[in-house]
Parts: sequence; C-alpha cells; structure tokens
Amino acid sequence: MDKHNTDIFISGGGLAGMIASIAYAKKGFSVVCVDKNNFNFYTKVQSESFRTTAFLEPSKIFLDEIGIWELLKKYSCPMHSLKIVDTKRSNDKLKIRTNKIFSNDDYATPLGWNIKNSDMLDVLYKIITREKNIQFYPNTTIDDFKILSDFVQLQLSNGDQYKSKLLIGCDGRNSFVRNKLNIKTITKKLNQNALTFGIKHEYNHNKISNEIYNSGGPFTTVPLQIENDENFSSVVWMDNEDKTEKLINLSRSKFEKEVKHRSANVLGNLNIISDPQLWNMQTQVASRLISFRALIIAEAAHVIPPIGAQGFNMSINDIKCLLKKLVSSPDNIGEARMLLSYERQRYIDMNLRVAGVNFLNTISRTENSLIKNIRSKSIDFLYNFKPLKSSIMNFGLGSK
Repeated sequence: MDKHNTDIFISGGGLAGMIASIAYAKKGFSVVCVDKNNFNFYTKVQSESFRTTAFLEPSKIFLDEIGIWELLKKYSCPMHSLKIVDTKRSNDKLKIRTNKIFSNDDYATPLGWNIKNSDMLDVLYKIITREKNIQFYPNTTIDDFKILSDFVQLQLSNGDQYKSKLLIGCDGRNSFVRNKLNIKTITKKLNQNALTFGIKHEYNHNKISNEIYNSGGPFTTVPLQIENDENFSSVVWMDNEDKTEKLINLSRSKFEKEVKHRSANVLGNLNIISDPQLWNMQTQVASRLISFRALIIAEAAHVIPPIGAQGFNMSINDIKCLLKKLVSSPDNIGEARMLLSYERQRYIDMNLRVAGVNFLNTISRTENSLIKNIRSKSIDFLYNFKPLKSSIMNFGLGSK
C-alpha cells in the first residue's frame, strides 16, 4: 500500500476537474485528480454526441491565462451575438413576434466561444498527462477519507493512500465528497428534460446563437465551425418531460420534422446529424460550499438548466476564485480563513445566477398568453433601454 502527500486532491476528472487540476498545477501546487470513468470509454461516448460548452469571454480569458486556450482555439467557434427570438403559434406554425440581437458593446469581441465536449476532453487529457505537478488516475474513486487538523487522509480504490492539505469535491450532482461532508442541498425538480443533438442547416449561422422561446423551455442553437463550414450548430431543446420523452422515441424523420417546426425556420431547412440525447433538468444548490480542509465546486455545488451559458461558466468562476486565494496565501492551503473567504465570495454570485436562470426558465416555459405577451414586450424594452441592457449583459457575461 503506497502512501503519498499532495497539496490538493480533486475528486472528479471531468471538464471542470481537469481544468481545475491544470490551473492549480500551473501555479506550482502539487495536484492529484481521480475520476471514476474509464477515460477511453468516456471520450468515445462524448465523441458520438454533439454536447458542447460555451465559454463566455471572462472564462476564455482565464483559460488563456493558464495556458489552455491556445490549444483549444482551433476547435472553437466564436459566438459574436445572441439572438432572442419570441414566437407564437399560428395555423400550426411558429410565427416570430420579435427577435433582437444582443452583442458586446464594441461589437468586436465575441460574447463567447463554443467547443464540442469531446474535443475539449482530448485536449485537456493531453495537457493533464504531461503536467509534472499532476497525478491523474482514471477509473479510480475515493473509498473513504478522514479530515484531521493538518491534512485530509484519503483511501483510494486502487489501494493508494494520500495526505492532502485540501480536498476538492468536483464529482457531480451526486457528489460523494459533498455527501460524506454532510453538506445538504436544496433541490428542485423541474419536470423538464433537455434534448441535445447536432444539426446541419440551410442558412449560415453567422456565428450567432439563437434562443427561441415559445413554451416548455428555450430551444437554443449554438454555432459550430466544422471544417470552416458555418452551416452546423449544436442544439439544446428544453421542454416538459412528457413531451421530450415522446420526441426522443420518434423516428429520425418525424423527429427532424418536429425540430424544423420548433426552430421557427430561423436557420432554414435543416437535417439532424446525431442521435438526440436526453438529460433530466433540475436546480440544485448546496447549503454550504466548505467544510474543514475541504470544499465543493462545479456541479457538486450548483446545478442549473442550460440557459444563458451560465452553468459551466459558474464552474470556471469557482476555479478562478479559489486559484486567487491559493496564490495570495500559498502557505495556508485549506485553512479555515482561506475557505471562509472563498465561500463568502462564491455563495452570493452563485445564488444570484441560479435565481436569474430559474426566472428565465420560468418565463420561457410558460403557457400563459398574458405572460407571453409581457415576455415579448420585455425583450423589446430591454433591447432599446441601453443602460439596463448593458448592465444585464455584463452580469450575464460574468464581467466585473
């Protein structure tokens, strides 16, 4: 049985866990990261889907600062604008009531960049396996851990033992670390699912993401750049559980017909290029983010619907906030003052963004015609009232 020491131990080696590992290792901290998945199987599953992640501008800047972005850039498609489209039903078709395009004030800087998850996993895995300050163990879990005054003692499924100054739970919505720390969550079932898939479409996306409202939840197209072709997008279609469960069981041709209808012809004629995948939606917020010599980040701390690209960018904010604490006080890794400062800073921002996404989801899924009318007029008002528009854009981007 081998015994080792490390500065930081991260449970969970998905996208957030790997980015966190790289960020902390680049600053000279020793990091051990474990993940329950067999990495080759995991990347194969991801490569067959069109799940993507949109990095907003502040997240892209952070990835650049830690030396990741240069390797990801060639896989990314910039999103210069977000088009909000509100629709109503007319003769079994969706008719556009209003559509407004939101961009950065200078129109020169993209709002974000969209990357396929499979491409990101490949790049991050190559970095993490070459980084001298990281030990990465796929197909490995924590069997048990015990928190002592100066370190956390961990027993791994591969038989190894570690002593770490700080334990980070980045192991998803059913986090073993969070549950072991007895951190409670406030969970709200939304009775919604999200369907994710890829499309090839008639009109160029022009690097614009479309968020199309009707009822049940938003239908969002996010631009992809495949071999310099601007006629590919990934789609996240949120709707009520009963409807999505019927949709995913349709034949390819019937499902494609439903997608064409729900897209309101924003991108013209389209074809499905991947099998749809179904994901259950909920909001889940941890009551605490820290314990003694331990904390939770990413989906272990917060789970929200995929609206406004907030979810993973919140995870980046977690990683970035902790990095600042570690760099400013490297001799106090995992001590109470550092962790309390981290929790105070992240908890407020986290809850504001969760509330904002919940509000947007509520108005996007409504069946009430009065609320739909208010929604449409509110989009116009927001677009035309520039001070409010600018403030909301800055908050959505995570800008300070």
